[in-house]
Amino acid sequence: MVAPGEVTGATTVVLPTLTLLSGNGTSNGCTLGGQTLFKQDMKRATAKVKRKQHVFTHGLHHLHHLSCDSPVHFMMYSDAAGAFISLHSDNTASLYNADGQKMTSIPHLPFMGLTATQITGWLVGWGPGPVLTLLDSELHLLDAAPDALDICVCQAAEHPTELVTAGVGNVCVWSVMLMRCKMKIQEGLQHSTFTLMALAPPRSDRPHRAFVVCGRVVTVVDLNAGKVLEHKRDLCSRDITAMVFCSQQDCLIIATEDLSIRIWGPDWELRVAFVGHHGVVNSLFYCPPLSMLFSASVDFTFRCWNIEEGDVVECIHTEQKHPPLCIGGNRKGDTFFSFSKQGVDFWTIRALYTLHCELKGDEGAPLRQILVSPFPAPYPKRVLCLSGESNITLVAAETGTVLTYFKAKQRILCADYCLQKEILLALTETGTVLQANTLTNPITLMQEWEGRGQGPWRPRDNMTEHDAKNLPIPGQACCLVLYSCLAETQAALEEWRSLQESRGCIHRKKAALDDAKNKFLIILGQIGGCVSVVKMHDGKVLYRTAAHHGQRVTAVQVHPENGYLLSTGEDMHVVVWRVSPYVQECLSQQLSLHCDQPLAYLAALAPQLALAFQERNSGTYNLMHFNTDNHSSHTTKDGHLDPFTGLCVCPDLDIFVSSSLDGTVCVWNEESQLLATLQLNAVPECLTYGGFGGELFLGIRGGLYRMNCAEFLPHSYQQMLLYTYSAEPVPDFPIIENTEKRIKNVSPDTDEGEDDTWRQKENEGLVISNKDVAALLEGSVKCKKGKPPSTKATKKEAFDRYMRMIYRLPPRIEIDFEESFDPNKLPIYPKPCDDKPRNLPEIKEEVVPEPKLNIPVIVEKKTVQAEKPPAKIYKRKTLMKVKPRPVVIPKKPVIVEQDEEPPEIIPPVEPPKPRTPTPPPNPTPPPRFSRAPTPLPQREPSPEMLTFLIQFAEAAWFKELYPDKKCIPSSLSPEDFSLQLLGCLDTCSAACKMELLAALHALHSQGLLQNTDKLYQGLTDLLTKFVGPHMSPVEQTVLVEMLNLLMHLKPASCDLGKKLLALMTFKKLGLRETVLHMLTTLGVNEVEQWLWPELESWDSERQDPSDIWKSLHDRADRWLELWISKYKEHDRYLYLRSTEKWKPPSFGMVDVLNYFCSVRKDEYRKAQRVVPSNRKNTVVLPLYDCSSQPILRLGETYTMARVSRPTGSTLPPLRNRPSLTRFPNFISLPFSRVTLFPFRVYSDEDWVRVSTRRYFFLHQSYVDYYR
Repeated sequence: MVAPGEVTGATTVVLPTLTLLSGNGTSNGCTLGGQTLFKQDMKRATAKVKRKQHVFTHGLHHLHHLSCDSPVHFMMYSDAAGAFISLHSDNTASLYNADGQKMTSIPHLPFMGLTATQITGWLVGWGPGPVLTLLDSELHLLDAAPDALDICVCQAAEHPTELVTAGVGNVCVWSVMLMRCKMKIQEGLQHSTFTLMALAPPRSDRPHRAFVVCGRVVTVVDLNAGKVLEHKRDLCSRDITAMVFCSQQDCLIIATEDLSIRIWGPDWELRVAFVGHHGVVNSLFYCPPLSMLFSASVDFTFRCWNIEEGDVVECIHTEQKHPPLCIGGNRKGDTFFSFSKQGVDFWTIRALYTLHCELKGDEGAPLRQILVSPFPAPYPKRVLCLSGESNITLVAAETGTVLTYFKAKQRILCADYCLQKEILLALTETGTVLQANTLTNPITLMQEWEGRGQGPWRPRDNMTEHDAKNLPIPGQACCLVLYSCLAETQAALEEWRSLQESRGCIHRKKAALDDAKNKFLIILGQIGGCVSVVKMHDGKVLYRTAAHHGQRVTAVQVHPENGYLLSTGEDMHVVVWRVSPYVQECLSQQLSLHCDQPLAYLAALAPQLALAFQERNSGTYNLMHFNTDNHSSHTTKDGHLDPFTGLCVCPDLDIFVSSSLDGTVCVWNEESQLLATLQLNAVPECLTYGGFGGELFLGIRGGLYRMNCAEFLPHSYQQMLLYTYSAEPVPDFPIIENTEKRIKNVSPDTDEGEDDTWRQKENEGLVISNKDVAALLEGSVKCKKGKPPSTKATKKEAFDRYMRMIYRLPPRIEIDFEESFDPNKLPIYPKPCDDKPRNLPEIKEEVVPEPKLNIPVIVEKKTVQAEKPPAKIYKRKTLMKVKPRPVVIPKKPVIVEQDEEPPEIIPPVEPPKPRTPTPPPNPTPPPRFSRAPTPLPQREPSPEMLTFLIQFAEAAWFKELYPDKKCIPSSLSPEDFSLQLLGCLDTCSAACKMELLAALHALHSQGLLQNTDKLYQGLTDLLTKFVGPHMSPVEQTVLVEMLNLLMHLKPASCDLGKKLLALMTFKKLGLRETVLHMLTTLGVNEVEQWLWPELESWDSERQDPSDIWKSLHDRADRWLELWISKYKEHDRYLYLRSTEKWKPPSFGMVDVLNYFCSVRKDEYRKAQRVVPSNRKNTVVLPLYDCSSQPILRLGETYTMARVSRPTGSTLPPLRNRPSLTRFPNFISLPFSRVTLFPFRVYSDEDWVRVSTRRYFFLHQSYVDYYR
């Protein structure tokens, strides 16, 4: 007897490392997936190309090397010059741009070093000896210090106008503006020659300090008081070679000749000591944007250190003949330099991956599983992360926002996520399946199913009880996966959208999880070698079969798009199952592969299978590709050196990606050829496909990281993405976390079940009330009351209103002049009340907060009728924090009626301030000293930042523009600031341009820019410079943002219209759809239908092929001027037809383009109109909508002139009516006599009104019979 799911008559095919077992001895004849036609063509085109393995490293990357004729002794980056400056031994200097390319040389610059000041455009050249010179941005002499002491090192102080120098026996503080020494510190320093210096910024408990080094002694100097604080002689045993201060970590970092790097805290406690260099460290550089410490050593290496974690991140060999002498970089941290006796080298940071999300849970806990929802838009992409022992986090794939999280009580082996039902499934180490609700934050537990699939085998029709006893014991579940089969996709989408409306609600209807057409099955792999299928809505076992000869199932994978399941086990078999979700026996075995080595990971790209084998005892880790169609296999020659940590497939590129403990990520093609090796500076804990192109998600140090491996593949693979559809990302917002009342996951059998039920109902009420309040605030509440039924009275009322609107009849106003008010009936005195004593309850005083809005109140007097009993005072319970709507100040004062008070106006009352008792005056102490102390030098007060600049204070570009807030002039206006940003747009990077444009847009949207003419003209000039035939996607994005800003500044400008038309016809830019959308936003109707055919041929008919932009812009200029003149004639004709006085036309670019579209539309409609020749009783349908004007025919009287002038504002009629696309071109009407109220009632304004003009057009109206 055979176990369910197994097949008989299996044949064995011997392959190099695999044995194939199939039901009929051959392949099943079913291709597991299809390839697109374009991918097949790309494979044929690139099959003959010999592929080269490319290695990419994350971290410091060498750009280029520049040899120098004279050795370099100093180098720095200058923001004033916008370049790197190197000083050479022959007293010359060289300038390099931001990319490291040499710009120019300066023949004579005899300085020991340069220091960039915090004053824009100024530098200081210093040394050797008593030399201190002020330079401009072009390194021209401005001023020199006359009384300088010996200078060996110089740095900019914390104050923007100060410098600190140190040399032989002195430390000095200098004023940059005056080039005078403000403070000289020489006492106790006579026998010291300082070669290194680091400055510590002032803090609340510590002054501004300078650390200067002489040999192995570190001297601490107070720069505020001008005195020496201490000498530290016990920090190291040998001389100090490099020193830097890290203000972020508040620590001093020193490197010594004993090959170590030590980090000291503020109280001189040793935090960490770095050891790794095999030679003396020459230079240290701390990069604040990267939070990394770089060190250069004579062992020809650079090392990157993480101070927080106390570990080395990267080691780079310079591969030069001479060791590096110094390392440094710019403030942004994107370009670095180093120099040696041989020349100058430039470096950059290559980021292979970026941090996507910091996960909740235990800090530093490894990330064990990453799962991405496979459903395309309109579903959002979500990432399920399993970290630590029992932490599950649901993350938005596009933004990295944490949506919700779950903390289990037991260790979780694996998890899965059903997006359509918003259900989380998790498997614990005891074999319990957890079902949880992901609509709450945190995720709430719904059901727990213990021992699913562990029951005894049930006898079937083809199996006796004796055979059932011989089957393996299933054991507890050890792996889990969810199989989703969507037969009705629209119904599933609508159900998911309805679930989003109940976000935050804990209660879920379990019956809604059962779906007859859309099936969701839980597939469990068990330690007894069995596979069980469980229903998701009730946890009942649907089907179970033996799979892996009684040995543990290690992994299960589903591929619903092809309808199959993959399972691997400790018996070294890979089994392919066909899944039939709508039948009882839903699993049928299709293929079985036997491996000779233990299988670690598995990935499928139909019909390819990628198998990751690892034998830790022998140290072999290889990858094999197996084709299920022709049974061919390929084994990788190169690969990882350590065990695998992940394997996935990118179906858009037909590649496999693997990760390993050796810190590498390898990319393979279908022929097992290694395309690229990505060397990370950390160990990837797990790996999965991101959902599109070459996007990958990795787990590194417990965080979720994102990588795009397509950027490092050959060009042919990047072209494949051009033909891959990418849907627009769907916005996905986090669920509001319930912090006030945390819901506990308790079993219903406990004593707290009733308490949890009550909490759930209360939380549901809170959610419902919150939705009601939100709907009221948004104004989306709809009236449930339907339209009233039509009766004779309503019809008569409607007809009367219609006639009054047509003939402007005066309203029927009836006034009753009889006096119906009887003052005698009005009670003047109140009714007598019972004067019996009553014991009233004590009323506690309740402090009512004063309103923020002061509204004047007018009180009117009213006769007292009855004394009202005291109102019951109660404290209202606040159920939920709801953001109130902004208070609207009423135009009129609020009228309140009060008893027995004279009318008066009560001004707004301010809340009383608590009175503070005045303390007794302290006796003045007698002076202790007869001599007044010498006052310290006064510092310039730091001015407050302007209000409109506060929003940009934390931006990187603002800190670069104003390194110190004190440098901002108080007279700076928003217009001047916008012009400064405009000047930076021409020289900054593309990413910085986006931020600057966003800042300009924010200033304009806030109404701070009163005069935008200069800004508009500057942006227009920059737009002409940016446009080119070969623009990168980033540059195109910057161009689009500039256009959006120009649209907001002057939307009706004709100059903007010319540039939009030229950009739309510039086909190489690919901005046609973007410009069409912009024109539609501005108000141009039917652009693509009428305007685009006119402009489509401009690109091919341009006269100057060398300058495409100029040719197209001139063509747009001439075309727009032509149609402006036509529009002026048309506008003047309209005024001549009217009775109003003609005025000069005021129009914009939108009016001209709409006029052009209307002319083209009329020409098209006239071409389609055919007037019947044999019909004389026909009125041709006019070209325009004449519903708002009367139809005047020959012989009509004034009573037939239906001039409708409704009160109020009248909206224009709809021109585009899709429902009338098949409307006939003419209508035949049987004319008849109509008499409606022949005697019209005239008003005063009718006598002075000009008579309506009537015209008869012979070619439009034909009257054969008129009765």
